[in-house]
Amino acid sequence: MRIQTLIALSLSLAACATSTPEDETVAAEDTAALDQPMEAPSCSDDSVLCVSLLVPESYEGSPRNLFVGLYDSLPPAGPPTIFLMDEDAPQIIPGKAISLALQEDVPDSGKYFIYSVLYDQTGGEWMPEPGIDYVATSEEPYAFEGKGLDVGEVALELYQGEW
Repeated sequence: MRIQTLIALSLSLAACATSTPEDETVAAEDTAALDQPMEAPSCSDDSVLCVSLLVPESYEGSPRNLFVGLYDSLPPAGPPTIFLMDEDAPQIIPGKAISLALQEDVPDSGKYFIYSVLYDQTGGEWMPEPGIDYVATSEEPYAFEGKGLDVGEVALELYQGEW
């Protein structure tokens, strides 16, 4: 066990040993709140971006990571203007859409292109690997105005290394 882990564990145990009944009541209330399932955002909620990334029926890869970001312009040059999502080991079903309702970091203003990469286990790290990873981009930028925005389906296509 690392020394930092031991110190953190010791501090946690010390805090528990000095807790009062009032602390336990608050802790129980906090735990009850955590037990409640989080409600998924609705596409009509303010500052929510909904997109369905369509996985091709021919997809036979081993997904490692799914990234979604917003860019001022395409092709992307460097990191995204706005980073929306990065999920390890996404569940992929060939021929089905990955439906996302993104709320965190969705902008209230501006025009942006949607850019998503489905990275394979043998694919790229920061940029998609041609012939291995799949990319989805919007044809035109979308106007973000602080309202819910549902862009519908955007197809993931095998990245060929060209725009």
